[in-house]
Amino acid sequence: MRNRFLLCLLPLLLWGCSSDDSVIQPAPLPQFKAEIDIKKLWTNRVGEGVGEIYLNLKPAVTERWVFAASHEGLVYKLDRSTGKREWSVDLKRRITGGVAAAYGMVAVGSANGEILVLNEEDGSTLWEKSLGGQILSAPAFGSSRLVVQTIDGRLHGLDRTDGSVVWLFDTSIPILTLRGESSPVVMGGATLAGFANGKLVALDTETGFVAWERLIGEPKGRSELERLIDLDGRFWVSDKIVYAVTYQGGLAAIDIPSGRVLWTKPVSSYAGVSEFLSQLYVVDEDSVLYAKDSVSGTDIWQQESLKGRGLGAPTAYDRYVLVGDFEGFLYWLSYRDGKFLARAKVGINRYQYANSKAQSLRHVTDPADGLRAEPVVYDDIVYVQGNSGELAAYKVVEAK
Repeated sequence: MRNRFLLCLLPLLLWGCSSDDSVIQPAPLPQFKAEIDIKKLWTNRVGEGVGEIYLNLKPAVTERWVFAASHEGLVYKLDRSTGKREWSVDLKRRITGGVAAAYGMVAVGSANGEILVLNEEDGSTLWEKSLGGQILSAPAFGSSRLVVQTIDGRLHGLDRTDGSVVWLFDTSIPILTLRGESSPVVMGGATLAGFANGKLVALDTETGFVAWERLIGEPKGRSELERLIDLDGRFWVSDKIVYAVTYQGGLAAIDIPSGRVLWTKPVSSYAGVSEFLSQLYVVDEDSVLYAKDSVSGTDIWQQESLKGRGLGAPTAYDRYVLVGDFEGFLYWLSYRDGKFLARAKVGINRYQYANSKAQSLRHVTDPADGLRAEPVVYDDIVYVQGNSGELAAYKVVEAK
């Protein structure tokens, strides 16, 4: 594996890695009157979660089930409607990448570069394979392939039935990169993947043939730090267009069949984007949330009240935009103007108090409280997994 250095410059970074005055401090918890009622349908615990380890483990949701994993190696199958546990297995590996579920299979990746594929019915291991490089992203299932990305800049096309390597794509990556990987996306016969060198690549899922490569932004500056241009955040596929954003690079819309860049905008992000009903949502490196026109990239609105709060990637659905912060709060915002509509607290409260005699409160944030993984929406039900290990399902029940 190529040597890679880990930066403190991550979604929890700007408020917690330095005491320098230039570091953006988190905005106070916004105060607002809720305009919609949020019901917690169920909650369950996925081991000890990921805690302070910088991982983006989100659940995989299918028509009937939710599959989730914890860093210490536990994988769970839960009923999507009730949260009841159907089975759990201990893989006795440190899970750093996952979870994906399709075709009766569940796949997760390990810190040692192993991809493990389980039987959806009972959690038994169907096959496993060592790929050499650590896996930080979720694999992607195709009709006959399982596509897995490793931290060393490689994309592996595996036979879905036995894990044999069918093709391998390799790209050079910088020595200095952010900690994280975007997850590959399989749509039809094409696979899209983003890398730490700022490139977005389209390949044929069956053969690994490269259709096109596009650099999202240009590295600038003299130092390695200034030239970071990682595509670590979630990119979004809508119809035949892919939207992708890089750190210190830019935001771009690309036509998938041709690879033609439709437009670009100067945005820096390590969180990612989502799109719904012709509006594109992106969180920049300072945790400012933007809504943009997906056709032109022009701004529609921006929400700065969560600045510095370590926001994850936004998820849009129905009339709402969802985003989670470093304290474990999940916010529902209006898609029209970014107005706060509701919020819920996910995870364990780890508040610490000081100076109790004076009855003054000091809030010490524990990174294990936060929401690093973006929420997943299925049939208008929101599934979110907190750093602490809590997995919860929410639904908007009525407007107030």
